Amino acid sequence: MAGGRPGASMAGSRIWWLGLALAAAPLAVHAEAEAPKPSDPGKPAAPPASAPAKAPAKAAPKTVEAITVTGSAPDSTSTLDAKSYTLGKDLAATNGSIADALRNLPSVEVDLQGGLSLRGDTNVTILVDGKPSPMFDGKDRADALQQLPADQYERVEVITNPSAALNPEGTAGVINLITRKSRGAGVTGSAYVTASTAALKRMGASFGYNTKTLAITGSLAGNYQRNKNHIHDVKVGPEPTTGQILTSRDDSIGRNISRGPSGRINITWTPDPKDQFTAAGSYNSFLVHGHPFDAFETDTAAGTPVSLLSTLGHRRFLETDNSISAGWRHTFGEGHELSADALYNDSLGRDHTLFDETQVLPTPNLLREKIRDDSSEHHSEFRLAYSQRVAGGALKVGYELKHDDNDANYKDAKGPTEAGLVDVPALANHYLFTQDINAAYATYQRAFGDLDVQGGLRIEEVRFTLAQLTAGLRPGQDYSKAYPSLHLAYKLDDERKVTASFSERVQRPPVVFLNPLIYIEGPRQTQQGNPNLKPQDTQSFELGYEKRDGQSNYQATLYYRRYVNQFSNFQVDQGGGVFLETFGNLGSARNVGLELTAGGKVSSKISYTASTNLYWSEVDGGNLGIGASAQSGFGAAGRANLNWQVRPDDMVQLNAIVNGRRLIAQGVLEPVFTLNLGWRHKLNDRITATLTAQDVAGTNRFHRRLDTPALVDRFDFEPVARSITLRLDYRFGGGAAKAAKDPGFEYENAGGPG
Repeated sequence: MAGGRPGASMAGSRIWWLGLALAAAPLAVHAEAEAPKPSDPGKPAAPPASAPAKAPAKAAPKTVEAITVTGSAPDSTSTLDAKSYTLGKDLAATNGSIADALRNLPSVEVDLQGGLSLRGDTNVTILVDGKPSPMFDGKDRADALQQLPADQYERVEVITNPSAALNPEGTAGVINLITRKSRGAGVTGSAYVTASTAALKRMGASFGYNTKTLAITGSLAGNYQRNKNHIHDVKVGPEPTTGQILTSRDDSIGRNISRGPSGRINITWTPDPKDQFTAAGSYNSFLVHGHPFDAFETDTAAGTPVSLLSTLGHRRFLETDNSISAGWRHTFGEGHELSADALYNDSLGRDHTLFDETQVLPTPNLLREKIRDDSSEHHSEFRLAYSQRVAGGALKVGYELKHDDNDANYKDAKGPTEAGLVDVPALANHYLFTQDINAAYATYQRAFGDLDVQGGLRIEEVRFTLAQLTAGLRPGQDYSKAYPSLHLAYKLDDERKVTASFSERVQRPPVVFLNPLIYIEGPRQTQQGNPNLKPQDTQSFELGYEKRDGQSNYQATLYYRRYVNQFSNFQVDQGGGVFLETFGNLGSARNVGLELTAGGKVSSKISYTASTNLYWSEVDGGNLGIGASAQSGFGAAGRANLNWQVRPDDMVQLNAIVNGRRLIAQGVLEPVFTLNLGWRHKLNDRITATLTAQDVAGTNRFHRRLDTPALVDRFDFEPVARSITLRLDYRFGGGAAKAAKDPGFEYENAGGPG
């Protein structure tokens, strides 16, 4: 709570001093590096300056025939602590959103509402080029994942057990989106236009400029889309005051129009081989006009209605996200670097909805309600990193300082007409949130023959305050914690290796989970945070095996995760058909799984990638007082891509995804299956056409089931997801020249040059 533990300030001071020491260390080491060094014992000594070496005898001239080597980037690669997947051959990544592209990656799941999870855990950190982005941080992340075009990114790094060098936030791990960079000399670029039967229109362009010392990459995009979905929610349970069994139904139709521009620019300047300066900026805007309709009905066990209510909303949601960053890196020698970078993100949200509410029972009534939910979020970071070869290995140390400053202001006005709306003071909700994190880390990696070892430790001091202005409360927390990591890789031979890893991660509650006042989300749904929520800690263990056989790759990963203080949302019946969503720390949770992935070529024209995740999970929410006891069960998920290079200029792709039944604190999520088809045709060296069919079988549905003595809930979300999309890409500059030289036809996303 506010004030914190007595030792917290001392721990914070230690981290500050460690950060200053890390900042000063490179200067001392650099001075040492300038001094003469003894010869490497593994190399022959250089001759003394007074005795010039004899010129070697001239070898007889030889004639060597020219050798031509062609190839393409692999679909996936792995390092000691990460797996990287290219998006070039994924047609969903060409025509769809970044959510569509992530759905096709092993370990990653994205539900129909944009909810992201990694091996079933929704606490995932998303980075862009290794840095946090305002688009993917906060309650509107799901909207960003579903609206941003995937062609802005060329590959994705999936890190399920990050090292101590990475931010420990996100118990499931880290997903790092790598943006497209320009390649080739001079000016390169591309432009595209997309149209879909799902009322999607998207267009954009990217460009690149490269010289020996300067590289500039930029892109602009805009989209317009209409979408529609249906929600059926049926809850059955005893009325809290009378004990009478009531059935509450909510039939909802959501209709939205979304549009918005986005743009980014990256600049890299390398004035000499030792120094490199970078700068980047991005802008994204989401504007949503919605017309949600809900029909609420509450009946007795005999089927007699006791409440009839309908609402028609007019929603306008606008969010603008901005990000700027700058960095510098100096190279003293091989494996010896010093870097510093800073970034600033802000996100401004304006969510205004006007409801027309018509009540038939118990008393006829007409009412208007206007909800204004405004937010302003600011995030800044400074990072200093240093690396050098030490004792035959690689040492990396760093210091990070992070600051968050958020302002959220919620107002609710009611009245008989729009002109007669009056603010309801009891529903006001205004708070400020500030958080500071000081962190220092060190990792050391060294090879012992065929065994590669990396160990790391991060220490963080965290302090936050939630100033609840409306209620006059100031809850907060102040704590320090250490996060160790260990990664091992043993090379069995040139084609096979075994890996093992351990890491400890944390998930800090989002501020909306902490806010103690009630949000009105609708006539029958409210939300209240819990300021006493503890951070969620996760201990993660992995054991892996990888084999490469020619152009095929096979991987198996056995993992175990133990969750401490895992927080979860749950429903509480307030009576009268009104339900409250709140949050608490689970008693315990465990997860054990086996993930299998494979990829390669069936023939010279047919290639595939496939993965499956078989797991057992246990969730115990008995301590939450909601009637949920410990439950466990098995589940499975999988996906497969089949690529057929029909001709040099034509490729057909089939994509299938299935997410199995999964346990949550209250109930289960039912299986979901999706089938997609795609075709890409190269018209010439500059123009490419891509045609995709999404959700061919019309099975893309979301179902949540809950069955406890206190509450039975059946929630069904049915979007209109089936669609056919056509996209045309035009390349110019160096990108077109490169395509003309390629001996074969490789599907590289035309969202960026090269």
